[in-house]
Amino acid sequence: MQRSRTVQLTKDEVDFMVLKFSCHDDSVLTSLGKHCKEMSWKISIGAENKPVELKMTVDQQILSSPSVSVTCDGEQIFPENGKARTSTIKQDFEWVKSFRGTLKGLAAKEFFEVRSDHSNAEQWYKATLTEQREDGDFKAILQMPDGKGGFHAVDVPAVKVENVRERQGKKPAALSYRTIKLYVPFRDPMAATVNLDNEPVTHFFARPSPPPQKSSSGGSSRVLFQVAKDRSSVSTDKGHAFFSHFMGNEVRGVKQHADDLIHSWVFQIGPMAEHTVAVRKKHLSSTLISLDVDGELLCEATPEDIECHETTWQCHFRLVGEKTLDFEVYESDGNGASLDTKGVVSNKTKFVHDCYVIFEMAEKSLLTAKLYVGDKSFAELPEARPPISEEPIKCSPQAITATYGISVPYKVGKGQGTLSPSFMQKVQQSLGNATAVAAAGSDSPLAGLLSLFGSCCSNSAVPDEKNLEITAKPSMRN
Repeated sequence: MQRSRTVQLTKDEVDFMVLKFSCHDDSVLTSLGKHCKEMSWKISIGAENKPVELKMTVDQQILSSPSVSVTCDGEQIFPENGKARTSTIKQDFEWVKSFRGTLKGLAAKEFFEVRSDHSNAEQWYKATLTEQREDGDFKAILQMPDGKGGFHAVDVPAVKVENVRERQGKKPAALSYRTIKLYVPFRDPMAATVNLDNEPVTHFFARPSPPPQKSSSGGSSRVLFQVAKDRSSVSTDKGHAFFSHFMGNEVRGVKQHADDLIHSWVFQIGPMAEHTVAVRKKHLSSTLISLDVDGELLCEATPEDIECHETTWQCHFRLVGEKTLDFEVYESDGNGASLDTKGVVSNKTKFVHDCYVIFEMAEKSLLTAKLYVGDKSFAELPEARPPISEEPIKCSPQAITATYGISVPYKVGKGQGTLSPSFMQKVQQSLGNATAVAAAGSDSPLAGLLSLFGSCCSNSAVPDEKNLEITAKPSMRN
């Protein structure tokens, strides 16, 4: 297998997740015949839900003409005629599969600008795209004028990609297609490579956080707030210490265990995501090292298989997650009155933690293996604290904002769609009079696009012909 060094990549590339890579021969798998080697990859890409599983077996009993078999999701792709399980390669073999990728910059705070398709003016607003919908549109939080010279965050349920551009460089957003490419040279099938968009597959080791199999919320860290009908109070079943840890997303060490053949670590990312990382080998002299994350194999390879120096085994991987604040609110009729129906407004923030395990092969025993999360070794992580009994949070919306920097959102109307034309006309009018607003002060009639965005108590509130969710995006640190 061609060596592919594991490295850290930018956080914009988290839509590629290599969930498993293994490279072993008949000395490890008794199911393989003599002089055979098997490589397998499990890859999650972009908007696709089901991971792709590739497997390649090379039989080298006849060194001058080794036989090869390649399958994708259990279906044979080489030999291409499907009549034989294996075949010698008479020319280079290449297989490519394309996928719709996740937009670069998704969930990155104010990475984009969004314009309205209802306005004659070319007015762009700073925006965070929070979710890529199945139909290709995006959910977004726009920073729109509040009439006082500042801005207020507005949730928009559907933004078309043609109305989105990057803030830096003004490059139009585009949904790209990502590719998996397997290349098998006929002169040396063991030098086969798998690339993701021309990057070696082993650069993209990753796992979701929290582990889906251990999460009661479908693999997402979530906290639910409930807002009283008269908006006098906001409550959750979580206490202050728990929620502060949730917002800070601090990594804390829980425990570790080590002996000659296995070394494991347990740590938290926030209060709702606990991970177990373990490195192991079958016997002291083995050069084949296995890395498990949350009880499942992530990588099984020798140093050469992941382009490490032969004296060091080092594997980088990421823990990729999403934090969600859900606000259950009574819907507004658009004129300040609360309805009897409820809706949920969600703020989602993605996070990535870079990790790696390193082990000096000359040590033999795994007692000396080390885990790093970010730039800290496990020994340097703050110690996890036992759960404490505390009163759940219940306070006014103003207290939530003052304590945690979170504005309690509104949800107006029941329809689906984008911002209405009448709403955008009012926004454009306020933009045209921004200087006058600043000069007139808070008593100006224009001082308040807050009556549009923030209070929902004015007769000039958001038009109810379209669905708007009005919220301030909280600041969540990785």
